[in-house]
Amino acid sequence: MPRPDYQQARWYGAHSGNYSTANRPSSNPINRIVLHITEGSWSSAINWFNDSRAQVSAHYVVRSSDGFIGQCVEEKDIAWHAGNWPVNQTSIGIEHEGFGNDPKWMTSALYDSSARLSAYLCRKYNVPIRHAQSASEQGFLLHRQVTSTACPGRYFDIAHYLNRVRSYTQHRQVVDNANSNRFRASGAWGTSSYSSQRYGSDYRFANPSSNNDPAMFKIRIPRRGRYRIFAWWPALPGYNPRTPIAIQTASGWQRVFVNQRQNGGRWNLLGTFEMAAGDGWWIRIQRSSPQPNGGYVIADAVRVVEVV
Repeated sequence: MPRPDYQQARWYGAHSGNYSTANRPSSNPINRIVLHITEGSWSSAINWFNDSRAQVSAHYVVRSSDGFIGQCVEEKDIAWHAGNWPVNQTSIGIEHEGFGNDPKWMTSALYDSSARLSAYLCRKYNVPIRHAQSASEQGFLLHRQVTSTACPGRYFDIAHYLNRVRSYTQHRQVVDNANSNRFRASGAWGTSSYSSQRYGSDYRFANPSSNNDPAMFKIRIPRRGRYRIFAWWPALPGYNPRTPIAIQTASGWQRVFVNQRQNGGRWNLLGTFEMAAGDGWWIRIQRSSPQPNGGYVIADAVRVVEVV
C-alpha cells in the first residue's frame, strides 16, 4: 500500500482503472491545482473512486466537518478529474465534500485544511498562487473553467481560499541575537538586558567604529524572490540615530540607515528586496555609523517575510 504523499492525509487509494500511472513531475510538470466539490458525502467520493465503474478519480478528498483528508491517487500519477486530458496531465485534483448549491458545506475547517494542503503542493511543485483565468494558465482552476460543469458551485470562495494558501506558503523567519547558530559578533560587542523594549532576553551593543566589525545574522531564503526584511531594536536617547544595516540581495549588498533612538520594541521594515536562494550571513549591523559620536549601535533581532 502506498504511503500518503502529504503527511496529514490518510491513504485510501483508487481503482487502478480510474487513473493513469505516470512519473510526474519527470514525465509531466505539475503546475495547476483544480478545485472540485463532491456533490455527495466524503465517504461516497472515496468509495466511488475505488469502484471500477467510476472512470474518475481525484488525488485528494477533503471532509467538510473537520477538514480530514483522504488521498486516492499518488501525486506522481494522473487522476481523471478535470474532463480535460492536458489539464489532468499537469494538475492535482482536490475534491471538497459538499453540494455546490448549499453554502453550509464550505466550513472554516474545510477551507483551512485544503489551503494547507495546497500550500504544501505549491511549495513542492512551484505552482503559482493565483487564480488562473483559463485552462492554459498555471495556477489554481475551478473545475468549471476546464469543462462544462458548475463544479465547485457558486459558494466556493476562491479569493478567500487563495489568501489562506498564501498565508501558509509564505516563508517567515526570526533570528534573535541569542541564537548562537545564526548570530555572531566579536568581543567588542557587549550584551545588555537594560531596555524592556528588547526582543528576547537581551541584545548586543557596540560603539561606532571605522573598522566596521559587524554583528551578523544568518538567514535562510528557500527560493529566489522578493522578501521583506525587518529589524527589531530597543530605542533609547543614547543609541545611534544613523545605524547602518547591510543586506545581501540578489544584486549585491544594499545599505539601510536606521534611527535607534526611535521606534523601539517593534518590527521596523528595512525594505523589500529581491533575494537569492541560500542560507548565509546576509544581514549585518555595522559599526561604521556616519555619526561616530551618536551612541551605541544595537543588534537585537531580524525578521524575513516572503512576499507571495
